[in-house]
Amino acid sequence: MTSDITVERVEDAIADVTHPEIDATLVELGMIDDVRVDGSAVTIDVAIPMAGIPDQIKQLLARGLADALEGMDVDITVQFVLMDEETRENFFEMEEDNWSGLDEESAPDEPAGAADDGGADAPF
Repeated sequence: MTSDITVERVEDAIADVTHPEIDATLVELGMIDDVRVDGSAVTIDVAIPMAGIPDQIKQLLARGLADALEGMDVDITVQFVLMDEETRENFFEMEEDNWSGLDEESAPDEPAGAADDGGADAPF
């Protein structure tokens, strides 16, 4: 029932979603920027540290969130936004401390390559 869908229920459902390369949850990493609910439509803004994040990583993040909400009968939209400077610094510290890398099944077909040289505020 859509009236049972609340921001709090969505946040609880996605609280344990982990990053595909870092042994930490998206919440711990500061990546869940906003959650909005309108009936059965759920929009989650996922903060990423830079514009050059490979699409395959974004797809893994979105899939993890969708899987966490699977039993809630919602239409999920994941939007990617850029982290603010403080959140980005915390993210990179946690990344360094908790790096796990992708397992072979989840690994992208090609290497991620160098960071986007357009800077943190470059458009996608």
